[in-house]
Amino acid sequence: MAALYAVQGCTYLLPLVTIPYLSRVLGPAGWGAVLFAQAIGTIIAMSVEYGFDFSATREVARFSNDRQRLKELITGVLSAKIALSLLGIGAALLARPYTLRVAPSPALFWSSTLWGVGQGINMLWYFQGQQRMTWAGGLDITGKIIATISIFLLVHRPEDGWKVMLAQALGCAVSHAITVVMAYFETGFARPSVSLLWKSLRLGWPMFLFRASMSLSGAANGLILGFFASPAAVGLFGSADKFRQVAFQAMWPINQTLFPHQSEKVKDDPKKGLKLVRGSLVSLGGLSILFGLALALAAPILVRIVLGAAFLPAIPIVRVFGLLIPIQMLCTVLSAQWMLPLGMDRHVSFVVLTAGLLNAIVGVLLSIKAGALGMAVAVTIAQLYTVFALDAVMRRKGLHPFSRLDPPVPEPVIPVPGP
Repeated sequence: MAALYAVQGCTYLLPLVTIPYLSRVLGPAGWGAVLFAQAIGTIIAMSVEYGFDFSATREVARFSNDRQRLKELITGVLSAKIALSLLGIGAALLARPYTLRVAPSPALFWSSTLWGVGQGINMLWYFQGQQRMTWAGGLDITGKIIATISIFLLVHRPEDGWKVMLAQALGCAVSHAITVVMAYFETGFARPSVSLLWKSLRLGWPMFLFRASMSLSGAANGLILGFFASPAAVGLFGSADKFRQVAFQAMWPINQTLFPHQSEKVKDDPKKGLKLVRGSLVSLGGLSILFGLALALAAPILVRIVLGAAFLPAIPIVRVFGLLIPIQMLCTVLSAQWMLPLGMDRHVSFVVLTAGLLNAIVGVLLSIKAGALGMAVAVTIAQLYTVFALDAVMRRKGLHPFSRLDPPVPEPVIPVPGP
C-alpha cells in the first residue's frame, strides 16, 4: 500500500507542481488543447490496458506459485497489448480529422498517442498481484519525476503544449519497459502464440468493458466539451478535475491493495472478506466526505493560487467535484472490494457502461447550455445513478454487504480454456 501511495502521489501530485506553471504559460485555451489531446491518449491507454489491471492482477494473485501459468499469462497479456496498441494508433489516425479544430498541432497529436500507448503497456499488474510493488513503484515514480522536470525545461511558450505530452510519454515508456524486463528475468516468457493472445483477450474482456465504460465518464468528457463547447471550456473542466483526482486518488491505493487480497479472502475466508468491506465502506466513506467538504470550501483559494486569475470560472466546477468525491468512493469500494472479488464482473460492467452512456448523453445536452459546469453536473448525475444501480444489483442477488449476516459464496469464475 505504501508503494502504491507513492506511485499515486507522483501521478496526481506532481502534475499539481506543473499546473500553476502550465496554466500561466499556455492559458485556458492552450491548456485546454493539451487536455483534449490527453483525453485521446487516455482512451488509447485504457484500450491497450484492456482491464488487465483487474483481470490479470486477480490471476497473478490466484496463481502466484505457478511459474508456468505466470509465464503464459505475461506472454499473452503483452501480446494482447501490442495488438491493441496497433489498433489504437489506427483508430486515432481515423479520428484525426475530427480533432483539428481543438488540437491542430500534429506534434501534440502524435505525442499524446505515444503517451497513451506507453501508459497502456506496463507490468504494474504483475507486481501488484504478487503484492510487492517496491521496485516497480519506484521505477514508475522515477519516470514521472523525469517527465515533470522535462516540462519545466522544455515548455516556455503557448506553442510548446505538445512537449508536455512528449515528456510524459518518454517518462512512462522508459519506466514501463524496465518493468517488462524485470518480469522476464523473474518468470521468463512463453512462446508467443495466437492461442495465448486470444486466451488473454477473453480473460480481460469483462474488465475491459468495465474500464471502457469508465472512460465514457472520464476521458470522454474532455472530448465532448471540445466538440460541443470550446478549448477554454476543456481547460476549465480539466483543471478543476485535477483537484478531484488528487482528492479521490488519495484513497485509491487502499482499493488497489485490497483487491487481490479480497480476491483470495472471499474464497478462503468469506467472513473476513465481508468484515473488511464493511470497514472500508465506513472508513473510506468518512474520509471521502471530509475530502469533498474540504475541496468545496477551499475552491476559491485553490483555484486562485494554483491556476491563476484566468481560471476563476472554474470555482463552481471544483465545488461540484467536491460533492462527487464521496459518491465516487462509494461506487469504487462496492465494485473493487466486493462485487469484482465475488466474480460479478459482468454486472459491474453493465452498470458502469450504462452510467457512461448516461454521462455522455446528459453531458452533451448540458455542455451545450452550460459548458464546463454542465459537464461537471452530468458526471455527478451519472455517479448517483451508479450508486443506486449497484445497490439494486446486490440486493437482487442477495449479496448486499449490509443486509446479510452470513458470509457470501463467490460466484464461480468460468475458466478460460488453455492453448
